[in-house]
Amino acid sequence: MKNTSLLCLFVSTLVFSFALTMASEPKAYMVYMSRAPDGVDPKTYQLNALSKVFGSEDAAKSSLIYHYTDVVSGFSAKLTPEQAEELKKVPDVTAVKVSQPYKLYDPGQRF
Repeated sequence: MKNTSLLCLFVSTLVFSFALTMASEPKAYMVYMSRAPDGVDPKTYQLNALSKVFGSEDAAKSSLIYHYTDVVSGFSAKLTPEQAEELKKVPDVTAVKVSQPYKLYDPGQRF
């Protein structure tokens, strides 16, 4: 009976640890920002905001996926949920959302 209890405790701890690890896995996020001030490069402006969460420009660059500068101002980056929450607090960040793929057209779809 004692061995069974120890085994259950071990398995429960393992499952809980795995769940915590999976919750912190980086995902692609879209980060929307205010436009960069006149005379400031938009990509530099965006990277500066991301660096505030990562603590360094190099770490921020390694998570960066793409800059958006024409229609919207922002970027996509690989972030953990905790980093995404922290980024929401950075001035000029207007929204942080998990990136979702959308299918614009499906030839087999019936209307």
